[in-house]
Amino acid sequence: MTGSECKALRAKLGIKQIKLAWDVGLDPTLISRWEAGVYRLRAPQIDVIRGYLAQRLAAVKDEMTRLQIPGDEVDRALEVTR
Repeated sequence: MTGSECKALRAKLGIKQIKLAWDVGLDPTLISRWEAGVYRLRAPQIDVIRGYLAQRLAAVKDEMTRLQIPGDEVDRALEVTR
């Protein structure tokens, strides 16, 4: 996962950068710089972010299934976290 992929997925899910930072325990400026492409996060940090976004995507997909809404867009977004 790259910073730009994270930013795009975050936007689709409506997750603010500060919320992501708080929930995964990282400095918001690090995430901001990573998403802008000027900083490299370590693999364990990216894994935590990927896991967090995968959880949020799964919750959205479950809700869409419950509401019987086609989840093609969510499925495509889910591929980014794998």
